[in-house]
Amino acid sequence: MAPTASPPASVMRIHTDPILFRQRSRMVLVLVLGVIGLLHFKLFHLQIIQGQTWSRMATNNRLRKIPVPAPRGRIFDRQGVVLADNVPAWQLLVFPDEAEELEHTIAFLTGQGIIEGGDLRQKFSERRIGTMAPLVVAENISWEHVARVRAHQSDFPELSVVNGYRRSYPQSAGTAHVVGYLRRLTEGEVERYDNSQPDQLIGATGIERLGEEFIRGKNGERRVVVSAVGRQLGMVEEEQSIPGDDLAVTIDTRIQQAAVEALGKNAGAVVVLDIHTGAVRALYSSPSFDPNLFSSPLSPKEWSKISDDPQHPLQNRCLQGTYPPGSTIKPFLALAGLQEDLVNPQWSVYCRGSVTLYGHTFRCWRRGGHGRVDMKRALEVSCDVYFYLLGQKLGIERMAPWLERFGFGRPTGLGPAHEASGLIGTPEWSRRVRGTPWYAGESVSVSIGQGPVLVTAIQMARAFALLANGGYLVQPYLIPPATPLEREFVPLDPSSLEVVIAGLKRVVVGSEGTARSLRGLSVAGKTGTAQVARLPSEGSNTERAHHLQHHAWFIGWGPVDDPEVAVAVLVEHGGGGGSVAAPAAAVVFRAALRSGPNLGEGK
Repeated sequence: MAPTASPPASVMRIHTDPILFRQRSRMVLVLVLGVIGLLHFKLFHLQIIQGQTWSRMATNNRLRKIPVPAPRGRIFDRQGVVLADNVPAWQLLVFPDEAEELEHTIAFLTGQGIIEGGDLRQKFSERRIGTMAPLVVAENISWEHVARVRAHQSDFPELSVVNGYRRSYPQSAGTAHVVGYLRRLTEGEVERYDNSQPDQLIGATGIERLGEEFIRGKNGERRVVVSAVGRQLGMVEEEQSIPGDDLAVTIDTRIQQAAVEALGKNAGAVVVLDIHTGAVRALYSSPSFDPNLFSSPLSPKEWSKISDDPQHPLQNRCLQGTYPPGSTIKPFLALAGLQEDLVNPQWSVYCRGSVTLYGHTFRCWRRGGHGRVDMKRALEVSCDVYFYLLGQKLGIERMAPWLERFGFGRPTGLGPAHEASGLIGTPEWSRRVRGTPWYAGESVSVSIGQGPVLVTAIQMARAFALLANGGYLVQPYLIPPATPLEREFVPLDPSSLEVVIAGLKRVVVGSEGTARSLRGLSVAGKTGTAQVARLPSEGSNTERAHHLQHHAWFIGWGPVDDPEVAVAVLVEHGGGGGSVAAPAAAVVFRAALRSGPNLGEGK
């Protein structure tokens, strides 16, 4: 057997020398305690002194919540034509809590031409402290800009490029007011909308606003692991977004395009209603604007260019513009006179071109006069003297209630904009608003649609629909309701209504009718020329400044004996209703009547 090896001498000395053993043990203990102390100090430094910094970095390095916006539902017209759609687009997000040097980030983005510095500064100033949700700082950015951001991702980890959608309006300015456009939610509004977040796009006007609850989907969220420089390393989980519902509305694009053509470059409004249901077939306000501009954030300069335009393209003249109705109010006062038994259809006057009432001379539009006129002929030739005298008989105390029954002086309730009520002046209104009494001569002026009486284009279309459908005041709508909407019934003597309708037919087909340009179409209606300012005894309307020239109206329905649609056309400062508005209405009627029967969802 081999001999056993002996331990080294040094080891033997440790075991046999107690003093040396204790010295070595103390050294080891000091070394161990030193290491432990160093570890404790490092842990204290990390947790206490740099705790917040490392906590944020650890979070950033591990998890980021990226919103997944839900595509809005598309909007179609009644024939399936797309009015609003979604187009894939890149979005640039910034995570505010990760932006340590805001000015550095702004300098980069402005230097690349992606945003303007003031826009991002304003967004940051409006963002609540401690808000974790990212800010959308740019939309619909180009692939070139996407590449530049990603190339500098390590320098700007707070930036993130994600897939999104841009709202697209194929009909552009042709449907801007009726379809509407989008705006961004402010932080203060987020709580009012379920499943929403700051900067989310919602309907601002038009159908986009009316149908918000149907069109807006449910947002999702993607949770991804990212590196310290903002690069995505993987996805932890994803909550899928739920697209909004598509919406088919009552608008007929072919009629809408005809309205655009009819007005051309003129300022004005066109409204087309189904006379039985109230379905809006066309609603066009001119001048218009391109709603696609609002699909990306507008700079203050771009917004000012639109909002400060003296032509007011953002105003929906169909619902918000109020105008003197001129002679288009005459059929309703004729009905009021018949219903009140103050006149009969045979009551006639002799028009010499003017009449003196209450010490003032009121002139007819035809200086030479119309001679003997009864009710039907008074409507056909639009004789002012006849209606001056009728207005004297009625007085404002009878006219005002009847005009209210016909839907004037109150909103129709269509709703895609802040709808104007219009105005029906009364003695009480005069005392309250003007601080003056009502003068008898004002009732005479109201009888031809001048003085303290203002209407909207949609009110006029609805009122003429009432004449055509036998006395029902329909509720206009753009989104088909689940059940038919109630209609207000205005009791009218059928024989009285027949007389007025006969006069309105003669406006188009009569030898003296003021809307002879509509001949050849099965249409009845009334022209109107509404004064904006008093015309001197010498001179013509065309000689004055454009903004002082008369407004031109035509409102009517067709087909005459089996009515389907009512059309209201207003041309601002256009001149004569017969020479300007009636030819424009002819363009709209040709499209509307070619759209075929059964325009409504029921009669």
